[in-house]
Amino acid sequence: MKNSKIFFIMLLCLFSILFVIEGITRLFFKIKNIKIDVYKNFSFERLPKITIPDPVLGYRLIPNVSRNAFASDFQVIYEINSIGLREKEIENTDKFKIIFLGDSMTFGEGLPCGSRFSDLIEKEIKNVYTINAGVPGYGIHQMYLWLKYRGMDLKPDLVICSIIPVDLDRSIYDKIENSPHLLIAKQETKYSQSRIHCPANFLKNISEYLSAKSYFYSVARVNAEIALMSFHLQERSKKVWDEIKQKGDGGRYKITTDEQRKIVKEEFSKIFLNFKDMCDRMRVKFLVVNISTKLLPGLGGFLAEHNIEYLDLSGQLSKITKITFEIDPHYNARGNRAIADLLREYILDRYQDEIASLHNRRKI
Repeated sequence: MKNSKIFFIMLLCLFSILFVIEGITRLFFKIKNIKIDVYKNFSFERLPKITIPDPVLGYRLIPNVSRNAFASDFQVIYEINSIGLREKEIENTDKFKIIFLGDSMTFGEGLPCGSRFSDLIEKEIKNVYTINAGVPGYGIHQMYLWLKYRGMDLKPDLVICSIIPVDLDRSIYDKIENSPHLLIAKQETKYSQSRIHCPANFLKNISEYLSAKSYFYSVARVNAEIALMSFHLQERSKKVWDEIKQKGDGGRYKITTDEQRKIVKEEFSKIFLNFKDMCDRMRVKFLVVNISTKLLPGLGGFLAEHNIEYLDLSGQLSKITKITFEIDPHYNARGNRAIADLLREYILDRYQDEIASLHNRRKI
C-alpha cells in the first residue's frame, strides 16, 4: 500500500513536470512567433514538400505554409506567403517595383529570407521594392507563364529574369518526353534518410498522437532524429549531389546532343521574344541576368540582336571564391552578397534616375 502511494505520487509529479514543460514550450513558441507546424511536419530533406500541381505552370509553391529544409550545409525554414511566393506579403507601394524570376538559386535554397540577393537589393537601394518569385526547378518557360498569368497583376516596373544554364535546358523537357529519339532515360533520385522507427504499431500510434498534441514532444522527437542523422548527414548530402551531377538535372535529363542543344536554342529564342513582347506591351522594363559562373553560349548575341537587355555576371562570379555551400552547389550568403553587389551597381547606373522620378511622381 505504501509503495503504491509512493508510485502514485511519483507519477503525479512526473505528469506535473511534463505539463509545466509543455506550457513553457507553448509560451516560448508564442513569444518567438514560431510555427509548430514546422516541427509536426518536419522534413529531413534538402527540399521539403512545398509545391502542388498546377495545370498551367506544372507546379507552384503552396500558399501559406512553413516547411523546413535539412541538409549538412544548412537548416532553414521556408515560409510561403498567401500568393504562393517565398516572400513577404505584397503591399501596394509607390516605390520602384522589381520582380525577380528564377529557380532555386533565386528562391534562395539553404538561406533565410533577408540574405538572398533580391532581399539585399531592396535593403540597399532607396525607393526600391523587390518581389522574389523564384521557384526551385523552374525553367524559363515556367518563369514566363508565371509572369504572364500571375506576376503582371503585381504591376512591376522592372522584371529581372535571373538564370543559370539548366533553366534554358528545362524548357525542352516536355519535348524530350514526347520525342523518343531525343529521350535520355528518366532516372529516379532516391534520398536515403535515417529515421527513428518504432518497434511496434501501437508505439508508432502513440508517437503520432503525441506529435499531433504536444509541442514539447514534437520538438524533442525532431531533435533526437537530428542527433541520430548527424553522424552520416554529410555523407548523405554528398551522395545526393554526386547522383544529381551524374544523372543530370535532379535525376531527370542531361542535354548532351547537338540536336537537343539546337532545340534548346530555338525554344529559349521564342520564350525571350515572348517576354520582350509582353513587357513592351505592359511598359515594363525587362532584364535578363546570368547569375551562373558559366557563360551561356549564344544567349548574349541573340538578346543583343533583339534589343533585350542582358547582364552577364559569370566573369565576375567565377573569380570569387567560396560562394557556394561546401557540398550543395547553391550560392551561400557570400555568393548572394556578391550577386547583390554586382546587381546593385548595375541597377543604380542604369535605373537610378528613373527610380527617383517614378517615386516622386507616384507620391504626388
